[in-house]
Amino acid sequence: MTQVLRSDNGPRWIQRSRLGTPAPGRVEFQQVAFSSDGELLVALEHKGGERLRWWRWRQERQLGEVTVSQGVAVQALPSLGGLAVTDARFQVGLYSLEDGRPLRLSRVPDYEVRGLEVSPDGTRLAMHDLTGSVLMWDTRTWTSLGQLQGPQQEVARLAFSPDGRLLAAACLRGHVVVWDVASGNPILVHVEADEQFVSVAFHPAGTELVATTTGPRIQRFRLSDGGLAGTLRGPVAGSSQATFSPDGGLLTVTRYGFSVLDARTSTRVFRHEVDNDFYAANAAFSPDGTVIAWGEDDGTVGLWGLPPEPR
Repeated sequence: MTQVLRSDNGPRWIQRSRLGTPAPGRVEFQQVAFSSDGELLVALEHKGGERLRWWRWRQERQLGEVTVSQGVAVQALPSLGGLAVTDARFQVGLYSLEDGRPLRLSRVPDYEVRGLEVSPDGTRLAMHDLTGSVLMWDTRTWTSLGQLQGPQQEVARLAFSPDGRLLAAACLRGHVVVWDVASGNPILVHVEADEQFVSVAFHPAGTELVATTTGPRIQRFRLSDGGLAGTLRGPVAGSSQATFSPDGGLLTVTRYGFSVLDARTSTRVFRHEVDNDFYAANAAFSPDGTVIAWGEDDGTVGLWGLPPEPR
C-alpha cells in the first residue's frame, strides 16, 4: 500500500522515478501540474524544447508531447479532454489529450499572460498579466468573463480556494487580495507597503491562506475575518510557489530547488537542491498525497516520495 507523505517520514523520501527525456537546449523554467482526478501529470517547458508533455504518472507512461512556442503556463482539464495552455503570444489554448492538436485557440489582446490557475470544478481559469490585471475565463464557452477589479499591482501568483468560491493574489507591490469569484468583489485586502508578496496558497480545509514573501517570512491569514493567524519561516529568502499537501500538514516552497515544511512549525521536512540560480519550477503534490512532482532543470520531471514497499 502506497504511503502518504508526512512530516515524520520525510527523511526517507527519495526520487522514485524520473519522467521524460532531457531537453535539447537550456530550460528557463518548467510548470508541472496534476489533474484534479489525480490520473494525469502535465509539464510545460519555457525555452529548451518548449515541450508540452503529459503522462499517466502511476504507470510512468507518456501519453503525448507537442511543441508550444513560448509556452508560459499549463493546467489539466480532463473533463474537456484537454490541457489549457497560455503563451507569450497573447493566446490561451486547449490542446487535446488524445493527440495534442489545438481544440480551441483564442487571442487575449494586449494581455501577456504570466500565470494560469484552474478552478476545482474546471469551469473557470484565472490569469494575470505583467500589469496586475486578473482575467477570468469560462472554459465551457472559451471566452472571457472580464477582469477582477481591486488594488492589485504586479501580481506574482494566483490561487483558487478548495471550493472554488475565492481567488487570491500575491502582489509584488505589497498586497494580498482575495475576491469572491461569483460577485467579483474583493473581500480581503491586506497591505504591507514595504513588503513584496510572491505566492499564495489556500489550506485544503479552506480556513486559512498563506502568502510567501521575498524574505523568509510566510504570512498566514484567517479567512473567517481576514486577520493574521501567525507567521511561518521559509528555509531561504524569496521562497515562492507555495503549495499545501492534500491533508494540509505539509507546505512546499521553491527556491534553488524545493523545500517541504511542516505547515504548523516551519520545520524543514525535506530539501531537494538544484545547482542553477537562473532556473525556476514549481513543486506539486499528487492529489492522493503520495508523491511530489518537480520539473528538473534538464527538462525531465522527478517524482519524489517514499521508497516502494517490498512485495
